[in-house]
Parts: sequence; C-alpha cells; structure tokens
Amino acid sequence: MIELGCCTDIPVSEAAQKKICKIKEAGFDYVELNFQAAAALTPGERREAARFLEESGLPCRAMNCLLPGSLPVVGPEADLGKVREYLETAFPAAKELGAKTVVFGSGAARRIPVGFSREIAWVQLVGFLRLANSYCAPHGLEIAIEPLCWAECNALNTLMEGYRLATDANRPRIGLLAEFYHLQRNREDPLDILSASPMLRHIHTANLMDRGFPREGTFKEHSLLFSMLRQAGYRGGVSVEGRTENFDRDVLEAGRVLRQIRDEYRI
Repeated sequence: MIELGCCTDIPVSEAAQKKICKIKEAGFDYVELNFQAAAALTPGERREAARFLEESGLPCRAMNCLLPGSLPVVGPEADLGKVREYLETAFPAAKELGAKTVVFGSGAARRIPVGFSREIAWVQLVGFLRLANSYCAPHGLEIAIEPLCWAECNALNTLMEGYRLATDANRPRIGLLAEFYHLQRNREDPLDILSASPMLRHIHTANLMDRGFPREGTFKEHSLLFSMLRQAGYRGGVSVEGRTENFDRDVLEAGRVLRQIRDEYRI
C-alpha cells in the first residue's frame, strides 16, 4: 500500500515536536525531514530526535534537500572532495534518524553556470550520483533524483530528464522522484509517470495553484496523480511538500483528502 507522508522539521524543538504530533493525528504514515539539518545536528540532538520519532510512532521514511548551495556539483567550482567530506558526516545522521530515501533536489547545487557546457555538467551529475551511491548501501539508503521546474533551476527539469540521468548513472541505489507540482508547472504529460515507473522511488505533491497542501478543492488534481501511480504499480511513499499559513488546519485536511483518494484507488 502507498504510504502518505508530510515534510516537516526535525523534532529537536517543542514546536517541531508539536507539528509531528499533528501529522500523526492527521493520519499520515511517516514524516520527511531535512537532510542538511540532520547533518548539522549534534550526536545528542540526533539521539533525542530519533527517540521522539520512535515514541511518536511516526517514522522518518525520507529526507529532502540533499546538498547545500555551497557545495556545487556542476560547473568549475564543483569539488567532489568537499562533497565526499559532507556525505561522510550526513549519511550516518540520516541512517540514525531512520531514513530510507534521500531526495536530490538541491537546485542551487546543480545549477549550471552561465556559459558552462551542459554536456560537461551532465557528466558531472552522473559522477556525483555514482559517488553518492557508494555511500548508500552501508547506510541502507537510496537517492531519488528530483526534477525541478524551469522556473526554479536551469538543469534537470523534467521527469524524463531525471529518468535519463538515473539510467546514465546506472547504479542500484539511484532512482527517481516524481514531483507532481513541478510536473504540472512544466505542463508535462502525467503519462510520463508511467514511462518513468521503473525508476520511481518516491513522490512529492502540492497544489498547482498555490503550492499549498492538498485540500478538498484539489481533490480532482491529486486523484490524477494517484490514478497514474496505480497504473504504474507504484507502492512507495507520497509526501506533501507544500506551503501553509495554518499548519494545524491544513495538515488535517490534507491527510483526510489523501487518505480518501488512496482508499478510492485501493493502493
């Protein structure tokens, strides 16, 4: 069965812990946390966060934001030595918090500098992913490449580009994320989800109109996503990654709407 998740803060503050309790109340199955924030935690903070997640009954299935913008992996400033040092610290933190999938969005880190060869940038992306793959197995993790819409990044924008990159990287723990908001923003064909299904590892979603949490008025929009996922035979996680000005209200409605859609499609 598809599991439903919500992106949120690492539970090292009272406010973050209250959010996770509300996500649990909303009927979600897991939380998705920030990889960069996890890497910055002290050992004591990691233990406290892991303890809270265990006691809450809401595991961390995934983490987003793999790389900070200060660690570019394309262009003349790319330095895989520095990236390696970062991953050596960050991957154990992700494992301790229970993550299984790490999302490679990181638009600033993969943005192609003006005038730089796109062909060389592609080779650099493949090299980075192969490096990241070498850290995955010892920590029980996988990487999901996240295409970002053209308005947010100048590289790796469509689902099928992400599929080609995952294929070119050709490593067992490198897969693909379908971000429904970005896919709709680009006006890509939703059927591309079926074409990319062999590589799909994770899903993000938010409303096209305001990038907000799913709600009653976007029921049809998100039903299309679940229809595609059912046809694709997908059985992984679907995380809400959206904006909200009233978290407590919106997370409850999002949980109700997504559970209803999931139940209707029986996936």
